[in-house]
Amino acid sequence: MVQILEHRRAEAVEKINVIIVDTHMLMCEALHRVVSTFPQTHICASFSSLEDVTRIAQQRQAQVIIFGSSIPASACLDLIKLIAESQSLIGVVVIQRCLSPETTMTFIKQGVQGLLGEEASEEDLAKAITAAATGNTFLDRGVRQLLGSSVSRASVHFTAREMEVLSLLKRGESNFRIAHALGMKEKTVEKHLTHIYEKLQVNSRAEAILKIQRLHI
Repeated sequence: MVQILEHRRAEAVEKINVIIVDTHMLMCEALHRVVSTFPQTHICASFSSLEDVTRIAQQRQAQVIIFGSSIPASACLDLIKLIAESQSLIGVVVIQRCLSPETTMTFIKQGVQGLLGEEASEEDLAKAITAAATGNTFLDRGVRQLLGSSVSRASVHFTAREMEVLSLLKRGESNFRIAHALGMKEKTVEKHLTHIYEKLQVNSRAEAILKIQRLHI
C-alpha cells in the first residue's frame, strides 16, 4: 500500500501545472475539457478575464499558460511581455484561428514555445504543452507550412511595440490618442506607423486598417 501511494505521489509531481485563459467563456470551458483529458497535465486555473494573469500564474505555480483563440494577437503579446518582465519561468502556448507570416514570426521572436493554428488537433495541443513545460518549441503542421511557404517574407515581422500601435490603429484611434495611450510622442507614433506601412506594403492609414483586418492581426 505504501509503495502504491508513493507511486501516485510521484505521478502527481510529474504532472504539468497548466493555466487556461480565453476571453470567450464557452471556448475557455471547451479548452478546459480537452486539457483535463491529458494524463500529463493538471489544470490549476481557467478563466476568461485577462486581468491579473501574471499574478495568478505565479500564485498557482503554473508551468504552462495557454492563451486561447479568442484572445487577439496584440493582447497575447502584451500578456507575454508581462510574463517575461515578471521573470516567471512559465512556458507559453498560443492558439490563433488566423495566423499570418508576420504574426507567426512575431510570436516566435517573443518566445512563444507552442503555437497552434486553426487546424491544430488535440494531440498537437498536448505536444505543445509538453514542449512549453520543458523549454522546447512545438509548431503545428499548419504553422510550419505557413512559414515554409513564406520563406521570402519570414524576416518580416512586427515588433512588440508595433503590435501595440497596431492594436490601437485598427480601433480607429488618432496618432494623438495612440501616443497618449502608449506614453510616447506623436513623432514616435508616426515613425512606428511608417515602419508598419512598409511591412504591410500599403501607403495609407485606411489601407493599413483594411489589410490588418484581412490578415486578422
